Amino acid sequence: MVPGRVRTVALMQSVRPWLKDLLAAVAVAAVAGTGALTGAGTELGVPLAADLSAAGLAAVAVGFSRVLPAPVLVLSAVAEIGYLVAGWSAPALIVAVTVALYRLAMHHSPRVTWTLAIVCGIGGWAGSVLGTRAGWWMLPSLSYLAWAGMAAAAGYAVRNRRAYIAEVEERARRVERDREDEVRRRVADERLRIARELHDVVAHHIAVINVQSGAATYALTRRPEAATAPLAHIRRASATVLKELTSIVGLHRQPGDGEPDHQPHPGLDRLPALIESFAATGVDVRLTRLGDTRTLPAVTDLAAYRIVQEGLTNARKHGTGPVRVTVTFTRTELSLDLTNGVPPGPRSQGSGYGLIGMRERAAAAGGTVDASFTTDDEFAVRAVFPAPARSEEQP
Repeated sequence: MVPGRVRTVALMQSVRPWLKDLLAAVAVAAVAGTGALTGAGTELGVPLAADLSAAGLAAVAVGFSRVLPAPVLVLSAVAEIGYLVAGWSAPALIVAVTVALYRLAMHHSPRVTWTLAIVCGIGGWAGSVLGTRAGWWMLPSLSYLAWAGMAAAAGYAVRNRRAYIAEVEERARRVERDREDEVRRRVADERLRIARELHDVVAHHIAVINVQSGAATYALTRRPEAATAPLAHIRRASATVLKELTSIVGLHRQPGDGEPDHQPHPGLDRLPALIESFAATGVDVRLTRLGDTRTLPAVTDLAAYRIVQEGLTNARKHGTGPVRVTVTFTRTELSLDLTNGVPPGPRSQGSGYGLIGMRERAAAAGGTVDASFTTDDEFAVRAVFPAPARSEEQP
């Protein structure tokens, strides 16, 4: 169905210009032929046969002016000048010359267009002077110069406008393509940055396992009862690593990024220090904690911290008034809600890359992020992570 419709639309688009040309030719033939048959030309001394011939020639010229503008222009101009020299008035041929000049200007260079326009204008003026024996300065004779100039100017103006519109549309397409490429690049960079941080989190737990396994080995040879604690640490650390490895699949560390940072990564326990740093820059942040706080997987803890950090940064750049941060623990989830006022007037769009980073971080930890303007002239960000309590976890 769809290919058939596409072919039908393409056929209609190809036929439509011909249909317009046919209708224009029929209109010229009808008007000029009616004038000839009613004797409008014979009253001015034009034989009926010549008047009908001019009507037919003008109709054919208008019909083919789109596909053959130059030959049609030459033929129409020669016929028009011949009629004028003979002292016959031929309005239909004037229409044909005007349409052909307009078509020529739309598809040919300005040099060709204006050269032929000047030739046609001077030819019509000279033919009128010779045929009527009137002065060269008379308005009817000079009007042929004006008609030729206006037709060429109109065609050239339409051509320039179409070229300008095409250039603007192409520029808009390039800008859109560049923006999409930039978004993809930012997403890739954000994923790589998250992968590096996840790598470092896992590396920390592997280091813990290594140290505790050494301690357990030492204890087993001297005090077997003391090996229980190191083995418990190893079990917890290995379980954490197994959970977080699922977040690293598909994300790769780029070579040449330097040595990883083995310092502990920030988490929600560092929110007070983060809020103090923003308060020092004049941002009023109000933190609320709901539910029973508990230890989170490192990848979730890090993602939650970074999302709050990015949300506060956006609020400082684009918002007004206090920023409300609510951290809520339920039996199965951790939710973060950030709300800040926005200035009146048009909404600031921003680049959108901060929200992209938030969503990528949340997705790496199995969570989601939603952001939108509310009806109270506020901007709200909500992040939700799976964070079941120990009693809810599978053994």
